[in-house]
Amino acid sequence: MKFRLIAAAALALAITPLNHAQQWTAPTPEELKMTSFADVPGADAIVLNKEEIDDDDMHVQHHYMRIKVLTEKGLKYADIEVDFNKKTDSSGYTIGEFSARTVQPDGTIVPFTGKGMDKVLEKDAINNYTRRAYTLPAAKVGSILEYRYSIRRDDNWFSSPRWIMQGDLYIKSEHYLWKPTDHPLVTRSRGGRENISERLTWAKALPAGLDVAQIKTPNGRIQFEVTASDVMPFANEQYMPPIYSSRYHVFFYYTPYYNGKDYWDTEIKYWNSDTNKFTGSNSTVSSTAHEITTGATTDEDKARKLYAFVMTLENTDYTRERTSQEEKKEIKSAEDVLKRKHGSANQIAMTYVALARAAGLKADAMLVSDRSYLILDVSWLDISQLTDTIAIVNYGGQDHYLDPGSRYTPFGHLEWDHTISGGIREDNKNAAQQFTMTPSDTYKYSHTSRVGDLTIADDGHMTGKVTLTFEGSPALRWRHVALKNDDAELKDQLKKEIESMLPSGSEVNVASIGNLTNGELPLKVEATVSGRIGNSVGSRVMLPSVLFENNNNPRFPHEKRDQAVYFPYSELSQDAVRYTLPAGWAVDSAPVNQVTSFEKLAAYTLTSQQKANTITLRRDFIMGDIYFPNDKYKELRTFYNDFEAKDHSNVVIKRSPATASTAASASAQ
Repeated sequence: MKFRLIAAAALALAITPLNHAQQWTAPTPEELKMTSFADVPGADAIVLNKEEIDDDDMHVQHHYMRIKVLTEKGLKYADIEVDFNKKTDSSGYTIGEFSARTVQPDGTIVPFTGKGMDKVLEKDAINNYTRRAYTLPAAKVGSILEYRYSIRRDDNWFSSPRWIMQGDLYIKSEHYLWKPTDHPLVTRSRGGRENISERLTWAKALPAGLDVAQIKTPNGRIQFEVTASDVMPFANEQYMPPIYSSRYHVFFYYTPYYNGKDYWDTEIKYWNSDTNKFTGSNSTVSSTAHEITTGATTDEDKARKLYAFVMTLENTDYTRERTSQEEKKEIKSAEDVLKRKHGSANQIAMTYVALARAAGLKADAMLVSDRSYLILDVSWLDISQLTDTIAIVNYGGQDHYLDPGSRYTPFGHLEWDHTISGGIREDNKNAAQQFTMTPSDTYKYSHTSRVGDLTIADDGHMTGKVTLTFEGSPALRWRHVALKNDDAELKDQLKKEIESMLPSGSEVNVASIGNLTNGELPLKVEATVSGRIGNSVGSRVMLPSVLFENNNNPRFPHEKRDQAVYFPYSELSQDAVRYTLPAGWAVDSAPVNQVTSFEKLAAYTLTSQQKANTITLRRDFIMGDIYFPNDKYKELRTFYNDFEAKDHSNVVIKRSPATASTAASASAQ
């Protein structure tokens, strides 16, 4: 959040450059000799020192970093990227001084004398987002990489710090200091409203025993400081809660409100007002709703027809946003979306609400957080945590949650990152119920079926057909891939996905993709496959019992874990693979009725059935929950290790004695 000075005189505030006389840190003999770090075995590098100083009076933010390189992989930290934005509205920020040096293991110092290289990330009439890249010289294993730079903001703007205190490296020592301005400020809140901000507060997640220190200077001003040491790297583990909500951090912000209730009451009121303006009815909205729902006999039928219609509008979140020159006028209403036949995900969701109301349905908008990114924290007084709009329609005496802004999401469901997510519902006047939670889907909604029909040759080669069927969240994932890529790229990604499941060297040809643009139907992918599948041992050949999981590594290889287990959604996966054996071959051994479960929340079965010269193996896996705290990790890991071992079992086939003799005679001749 950025802030503007009220006093015009403050615009002329002189900025005196900080004296960067390069107060470099002299390395200790222990730092120079270090080749590994016992607290983090196998670490590629560690941070020796990190510092950020935010000085509002000088409109500058200083950064300092020292990194010890321990492995070849750690050399990547010699490449530094810094983003800046030269804006045309006097609210931008640029890179000031950048200086650096590389200290070799023998103490030799190699100064940085180069220049950064710029790459424009995004540019429009106001913004010019750019990334500047620097490479420190003569970096090698054992080097200490040391650099500092400043970010300078335009004179009439301020930005309250957001300190991220945990990253992918161990941090031996870190220090943060903020010197806030004592000028009265105007905050620009959601929707561009300006408020005089008199109160400064913060949201935090810090190690036990650590807090934000408030320091009173001799002139009576307050500064804020945090000093930490021995901060372990953030465990970026598979299946973990959203990283933005999990790392150690302190987020400062100004607010005109004196408590959380005042803040949320006011911001929700503003959001309600903005949403009602956008969804207001007029002749365009009314006539469109009437035309679409003609012939509908129930409220549900109306809701479905309107939902199918908005899915045909161009969703610029998946295509491209229009430039200001193309758009000419900002989209401000559902009428604008209908006339232009396009809009952002949130604009399309609000347009659906407008159409539903015009059709006589009770409909509300709801603003939710994206739980793939963060979990709503109501103590953090920032409504920008809530980013995505969904719709709620009431019919048959029940609320039905819909996701019209998520292209191809089936009617009656939400994209997974909007399920079990906190948010605010439009026109909710009861302060005690300001915040509500979206519902979840059952495991049966996200269903993946993988079927293989393979013919096995004497030498262990296979030929055949594979059919993948996706429903719910897995289908939506591939449909969104299709929206952002052409047909050739989609087929190539599907091809690679199937190849990753099959034995190395398998050839895959994606033959067809069915129901790609109809979110209400299962997505079906058919492919032909060939390659070696069996391992020969004498007169026997071993085939994978679970074809599509045989290449997978353990999901939870580590005995201990820092983070809770957090799956994106509950799911049902069902596999069926039929092997047709060569003439004269028979099954020697196969898994029979393998069953395991975990606390009635997850279950696994593996069965086999033999007929004539075929064997069919079926695998069912159910994960019925998404969150497992650390105290459940041991049992969950045991469950996974158990069924993953079954996934790597084999079917053994062998030649009949007569066939084996014939083959041996032919070989002798």
